[in-house]
Amino acid sequence: MVFTHDVDKALDMLTDDIVLHVQGAPNVPTVGIQHGKGEVRSWLELCVLNFRPLYCKAYRFFESGDEVVFIGGFRCLVLSTGNEVSSEFAAHCVIREGKVAAYKFLEDSYALYRAFQNE
Repeated sequence: MVFTHDVDKALDMLTDDIVLHVQGAPNVPTVGIQHGKGEVRSWLELCVLNFRPLYCKAYRFFESGDEVVFIGGFRCLVLSTGNEVSSEFAAHCVIREGKVAAYKFLEDSYALYRAFQNE
């Protein structure tokens, strides 16, 4: 997978009222709920400032109507600590008119918490 950091291209795939939800520890700056493209833009910019993606692949997809769940794995570098973190993940998306209207991401939040620690 190629990571381009093209925030505008990513936002084009979202509805204006997108709800993005990432669960996890409060020391991870990308955890929380964002509403609308403005908040998601800020979230994407935080991702670029905090992580260097090394690997990401979705390898199972499940679809039912306007909902998609995909499962995969990732590895990235936390830029503030130099720690690498890897995790399997699951994401749940709701699609409306060909765009993502809701996105919920589940990952190993403890591994991310640890990766943000300066030990």
